[in-house]
Amino acid sequence: MTKDNQQSIFAGSGIHLAFSVMVLAAFFTMLSTVQEISIPLLTATLVIGVIYLGIGIYGYQIALAHTETSYRILYFLIQIPLGMGLVFLDGQSGFDFLALLPLVGHSVILLQGVWRQIINALLLISYAFLIVLVGGGWQIAWANAPVFLAGQIFILVFTQMALNEEKAKREVQQLVHDLENANQRLRQYALQAEELAITRERNRLAREIHDGLGHHLTAINIQIRAAQAVLERDPQKAVYLLNKAEVLTQHALHDVRQSVAALRAPLAEGPLIPQIQQILDAGNSSGIKTTLNIIGTPHTVSPQVALTLLRAVQEGLNNTLKHSHATELRVTLNFESPTEICLTIQDNGIGGVASTQNGFGLLGMRERVAQLNGQLDIQSVEGQGFSIRMVLPTEVNYGQNKNHVGG
Repeated sequence: MTKDNQQSIFAGSGIHLAFSVMVLAAFFTMLSTVQEISIPLLTATLVIGVIYLGIGIYGYQIALAHTETSYRILYFLIQIPLGMGLVFLDGQSGFDFLALLPLVGHSVILLQGVWRQIINALLLISYAFLIVLVGGGWQIAWANAPVFLAGQIFILVFTQMALNEEKAKREVQQLVHDLENANQRLRQYALQAEELAITRERNRLAREIHDGLGHHLTAINIQIRAAQAVLERDPQKAVYLLNKAEVLTQHALHDVRQSVAALRAPLAEGPLIPQIQQILDAGNSSGIKTTLNIIGTPHTVSPQVALTLLRAVQEGLNNTLKHSHATELRVTLNFESPTEICLTIQDNGIGGVASTQNGFGLLGMRERVAQLNGQLDIQSVEGQGFSIRMVLPTEVNYGQNKNHVGG
């Protein structure tokens, strides 16, 4: 136990009361045993007793407040002679050692290790010397020393037990305080996690609205414009384009219903490659030649990866239709690696900075890839078209079932 802990434990009035009681007990024992009261003896006893008692209270507080060992040793070097004076004046009383025993308790509180042993040995030697000094002789001193030693041992053990109990109590209180602080921090972390989850959910919904409904609305708008352009010279083709637009509205409505009903992104359902081909067919209807190339043998990927690939193809097609003025769009899926899948999207449009501006679509694509620990590279060189290269792990351990990519 540290000295600071000792100071905090036994700095109250209880230790002072115990010290006072033992000194007064020794004093009244002396009064009850003397036959005749000598005024000088009584006066000297009272003076020494008051000084001894005052230093035992206030001097003890000063020593307790200083962590330096020298202050605490000085306290005992003052108190031991004063205590010896009381014992000497007490004379032949059998209980005169009571005046010295409080210093034993103080030694446990103020000192540690070898200094505690030295002070208690000095107390025992002083008591034995006093017995010889008052005429008792060494035989009587040897006979009474074990009694004083027994009192020392009792007080040493009792005081140390009290220190240990108080220390354990304070450790429990500190532990309770630490637990309360930890619980408070956990509550704060829980609130922060909740806010983060809400923010992530908002971002996810924003991506889904843009990537799902936004894609369908873009395709519908293209189909309607194409129908308007050929309405007069080719009414049959215009009707065909409007029918395609109607089908796209049904797909858009399906996406909205799924999002509203579950409030979560619908994972890719069914084989991946046919779904990608269906997205590209909508581009063919809009006047852009699309091709899908498969390299390697298709293998299974997680639903999250499949959904990210689908959204990337949708966004690539949207970007080509809106900005590129392209006539061709090539999509390549590379399955040569058993642990990852590579998606490449390339058009032959005008390219340039405008094609890579950070709109919601490209931002959502980056967020999806980052969540899956994938890689994304977007390039757009003026006059050379727009390209997306995405590499994703085939497995993401979210506890979901696998999706087949083959037809």
